[in-house]
Amino acid sequence: MSQATDKNNQILKEVINNSWSGIGIVDFSSRFIFVNEAFKPILGYSKEELLEMSFHDIIMPKYQKEFLELLKTHRENQYINNMLVGCIRKDKQLVYLDLSLKQMSNQKFIVINVNDVTKNISDHEIFDRYVIQLHVDTKGIITQVSEAFCKLTLFEEDELVGQSYQFLIDEKNNRKNTQEEAFEEFSLNGQFTGIVAIKDKQSECLWVDVIIKAIKNKYGDTTGYSAVMFDITNQIKLQQNTEILEETIVDNLDKLQIMSQTMRTVAHEWRQPLNSISLNAQNLLISYELMGDTVSKEEAIPILQGMQDKIQELSDVISQFQYITEFHGNFVNVALETIIKRGMDLSIVDNSLVQVNLVPININTCVEPLIQTLSFVFNNAQEALQRAQIENPFIKVEVQELSNKCIVSISNNGGHIPSDIIENIFNPYFSTKTEKNGVGLSLYVAKMIIEFHLKGKIEAQNIDDDIVEFKIRLPKEEI
Repeated sequence: MSQATDKNNQILKEVINNSWSGIGIVDFSSRFIFVNEAFKPILGYSKEELLEMSFHDIIMPKYQKEFLELLKTHRENQYINNMLVGCIRKDKQLVYLDLSLKQMSNQKFIVINVNDVTKNISDHEIFDRYVIQLHVDTKGIITQVSEAFCKLTLFEEDELVGQSYQFLIDEKNNRKNTQEEAFEEFSLNGQFTGIVAIKDKQSECLWVDVIIKAIKNKYGDTTGYSAVMFDITNQIKLQQNTEILEETIVDNLDKLQIMSQTMRTVAHEWRQPLNSISLNAQNLLISYELMGDTVSKEEAIPILQGMQDKIQELSDVISQFQYITEFHGNFVNVALETIIKRGMDLSIVDNSLVQVNLVPININTCVEPLIQTLSFVFNNAQEALQRAQIENPFIKVEVQELSNKCIVSISNNGGHIPSDIIENIFNPYFSTKTEKNGVGLSLYVAKMIIEFHLKGKIEAQNIDDDIVEFKIRLPKEEI
């Protein structure tokens, strides 16, 4: 070999070793033949250690199959040579590498070029965790789903990727022409926005507010479609349950009017914040992923966390109403004393303040809804005592049996309820709290459960010595 060739080879080695990218040579089983200096800090292994390993050994299991297939495919078609892989460093940390392959002229070895893109992937994972999204190719085959989508639908990622999106569509609950309308709007406006029913892994219906946009390559060709979604299942179910109540409950018009009016109020009060949250989530993702805008992690996390907290707050309130509209449970014979104690345990009440005077009575009732109702009353009593800040506070619980009824009395000495408002305390969104931490729903829900479903009666009255008494009358047998 000439001196000129030796010199050229030495220069080439210097260039390779001083490259910022990790450059290595592997055989078609991915065993390392050569690695440059940049490979060492990327993966944490010494050069000697790497030369005893295969690249396949340090790739995460979820990427191994795809990587081996890429090696095989690249041998036949050298134009297919890129992928993203997750690798485990020597220190057990996860690192993401942008990988490209190039077959050498001897066709026995492959040059691997890698770049560390962990920072970019980590930022993307934040959106993956919070934003419900799905990508399909031009044939409707799912190519990518977010962690949030899997959490919503209960599917694993590998159960979705490669499937047609059609198997997720809930044909039973969507209007017949929903997809036709979507295609028409897409052709006119370049996107579709609307409400769609999909199915989770257990075939339960989920309602999503979705925006769909085309994914284009640098030449402007459409390569697929991206769908960003917002879960509005609770909102839709609440509306549906209200409609069912309006259609089926005809034996108690006064209560039906209260329920219907309340649901309409709730829908009106929540429509704007829910729409705002949905729009913020969609715009944030679109800015990040579709429009090329830069969104920092510091900007995104507070917005996403705030939306998540607000959604949870609204969901909790919806759940309270669903306790009324989706009443579950069978009437069973049970000791009333047991139900009262479980209601105390579920509440925030300080047991050291409670004075109990119970007699053994069995009642035929729905256990869980009654426990929930009693917990609301106990919470109300505890909060009254906390506001009053008096000496010797107490909560008294008494049970009486009267003919075919039983009476549960829960009283506290936290001060009288003003006479001009005591008639309103069971109304929705009414609260006597000076600090509006709640929304005034618990006593309303308690009244609806007791009177609407359990066919009982609940009332509050002021009695002597600044005592307020809640009295619950329940039939001993199912009516």
